Amino acid sequence: MNRPTKIAAALAVIALSYPAAAWFAGQKIQTILDEQYAEMQSHPTLKIAERSYERGLFSSTEKVSFEMAMPFVAEDGTLQAGEPFRMHAINRIEHGPLPGLSTLAAATMDTELVIDGEQGERLAAALNGRAPLTARTVFQFDGSGRSAVDSPALEFGMPDGTGNELRIGLGGLKADVAFSAGLRSYTTKGTAESMSMEDPNMRITLSGLSFDGDQRRLFDDEPWLHVGRQRATVASMDVSGKEDSELDGMAFQLERMSYDIDVPAEGDYVDIKALIGTDVLRIGDADYGPAHYDFSLTHLHGRTLVTLWRKLIEIGSDPAALAAQAEDPTAVFAPLAEPAMALLGHNPAFSIDRVSFTSPHGKADLSAQLRLDGLQPEELANPMMLIAKLQAAADLSVPQALLLAFGSSEAENEDQAAFAAAQLDAQLGALEAQGYLQRSGGIVKTQAAFRQGQLTVNGKPFNPLALGGH
Repeated sequence: MNRPTKIAAALAVIALSYPAAAWFAGQKIQTILDEQYAEMQSHPTLKIAERSYERGLFSSTEKVSFEMAMPFVAEDGTLQAGEPFRMHAINRIEHGPLPGLSTLAAATMDTELVIDGEQGERLAAALNGRAPLTARTVFQFDGSGRSAVDSPALEFGMPDGTGNELRIGLGGLKADVAFSAGLRSYTTKGTAESMSMEDPNMRITLSGLSFDGDQRRLFDDEPWLHVGRQRATVASMDVSGKEDSELDGMAFQLERMSYDIDVPAEGDYVDIKALIGTDVLRIGDADYGPAHYDFSLTHLHGRTLVTLWRKLIEIGSDPAALAAQAEDPTAVFAPLAEPAMALLGHNPAFSIDRVSFTSPHGKADLSAQLRLDGLQPEELANPMMLIAKLQAAADLSVPQALLLAFGSSEAENEDQAAFAAAQLDAQLGALEAQGYLQRSGGIVKTQAAFRQGQLTVNGKPFNPLALGGH
């Protein structure tokens, strides 16, 4: 067999075997999607209302309709069940091994997300018929893949549940998501030019958003608990009250915000560590930046945490629970009691690692820790045992001038302001004389601790009833 004949034979084999390979790839991608939707059904409020799948030899088309419970806060402050949020996705799938003759992969999938109902009609009009979100996903043969997500700039209005309109604007979003087989882990990276929300009372505008993350499942059989890290930054955020509204005159701006969440795991336990900061925190004419709020939750039992989360989400989608809450606001917490107490039985700890800001009078700092030490399951129902096992501590450092300014902020004239400041200064002097705080260099410092049922301030037993008795 000469060379041209060999090439022709090889091409013939490929041509004859390609339909079988494409059929196999089509079956593979349908199985991958079946598994993803099966796990999605375990979400407490997300429902797959309808799904159709038309599979061909070289391509397939899928349509999936979703419903999500959307509770809203009524005028009386109660949480009530609203109309479900409905949307559907149209997936156009090209089978491998050479989908669209453009790449080597198990399949490519082009997705269009469409919002249903009146909200969708408004959105479609605003976008001139374009989809509010599209994605192109490339699936590899092992089930892993990568999605490129794109959303155009848009602005639309929707009811806010109180008879008013909430206007939402998005300046366009782009994101890249890489995922492993079975969605066991994923990484994200994306940007959004701007976001805005506006109602009759105020307007919130954010610009220059970026985000990234690297997460994995803690448990293979639990698709809704991930550990890893997430980070987001915002170039600027502006919040302002509208003229002649309830919030008229309110205004603050933040610049160069950052939001870092790290969720490490050890065995069945997770920690949550959050670092939130902004270089500029402008309220009125005063800048209180740089400002930081760092907190952590440690030794959280993963399985119990998911149970608590599921119960919390289910409350918002259960009409019976919402109706009971309308009659008795405390009823909403009843389903949370058992998983919450079970979580406490694993001795978690909460810490405010840092609250700090820089005022015109100087820098203020606060830190605090809270934990239940050595709590046993049989002690959970005994409030006295909870108090005995509670351990807490706090440290505060704040400029005295800032305290005096806050203490006189409600004064109507200079004389009232001076009188209020003098009263507060005298109270601080009395606390200093009793050893409950120190004043040095214009800074007020104090520490508080609660252990074994005893409260101490600055190392001294503290009795609020005895204040001023020395």
